[in-house]
Amino acid sequence: MDLILFNNILYGNLKPWQRSEQDNKFYRQNLRPEFQKPNSNSEFYSALKDLLNDKQNLFTDDGLDIYQTIATTDKNTEITEPLVQVDLKNPTSAVERFYHYLILNETTRLSNRIYNTYTRDISEVSKKGIVQDAVKSIKDLLLKIGTDNSSFPTDDLTNYVTDQLIINLIRLLKEVELLFPDDLFSIASTKEEIYGELLQQDIPDHEIAETTALFSTVKGMLLGVDSFKLDKDNRMSFGFKGNADNLKTVLYALQREIELLNLDKTTVEQLYTVFTSKDLTIGAPQVYINCQSNLFNHTWRKLKSEFTNLGAKAIADTNLFYTLNGKPFTKTNLDKKVNEYSNPLIETINRITKQL
Repeated sequence: MDLILFNNILYGNLKPWQRSEQDNKFYRQNLRPEFQKPNSNSEFYSALKDLLNDKQNLFTDDGLDIYQTIATTDKNTEITEPLVQVDLKNPTSAVERFYHYLILNETTRLSNRIYNTYTRDISEVSKKGIVQDAVKSIKDLLLKIGTDNSSFPTDDLTNYVTDQLIINLIRLLKEVELLFPDDLFSIASTKEEIYGELLQQDIPDHEIAETTALFSTVKGMLLGVDSFKLDKDNRMSFGFKGNADNLKTVLYALQREIELLNLDKTTVEQLYTVFTSKDLTIGAPQVYINCQSNLFNHTWRKLKSEFTNLGAKAIADTNLFYTLNGKPFTKTNLDKKVNEYSNPLIETINRITKQL
């Protein structure tokens, strides 16, 4: 599989160090909403072709075209958002904005293209070939960047674009590895391999494979246990029905104010994923609580109205939640009444959860 656009960013006719102030004006006037915030991958790709209509060599066969006439299956779905969390710097110029959305949306398009090629009516040998070829192409480009990085210009735009490209390549690599672990040629890549061996950089402290809520949905579709295929009673889900943005705001506030989670083991995004997942049997992260159990008991009760199934038994049955002492939460300790304890942070929880 050829990563045509990504290779052209550093080794072709999309090099950032060849941009000029004239490009800044061009992108400021021509970056359409369909390019920046597309509703579909085809909408983004069409807008990109219009934007770069003088560079037709960027839109040639990437090696997957041969499969596109083969029948699809009921596992096909469209991936329109990241499956793995990324922390990207916001652009501060029109040219940076072009590269930011080009790389971000092309990564999503490639992830969707790999998934929807893999899930066509093709042989198992072909499926393995698609996954292994994608992983090899991504790792080859990361190694090339690590080898050549010192020879790139050191201007701000080049540094910005290179960082964006690296982060999204790692995101794409982990999305493929997490979706198709049984088809990998070797074990899934680690931070040490990616940063130490390929990029020849220091190993960062942050996680590189923190999945989003959409990952659970797509993985469920792939395994044939998506919510469209299972009756509600057969799924393990808390049945979130509220406003997702409000829930995320509340969870971050609870972490800040009462240290809800042990961040060395569980992030706020992972807890959000657990709360909003349609099927918690599919690769759900474990949740390590860092506050007193009575505070967590009060917290889930205050969140309960936003769910159809956030009760003590449901939480305990997931086998995902652990107390401050590292023991699994049971229905018995979750059922304990909060008024048996006295803690000034109870009122803090009440205040924060009013934002739901």
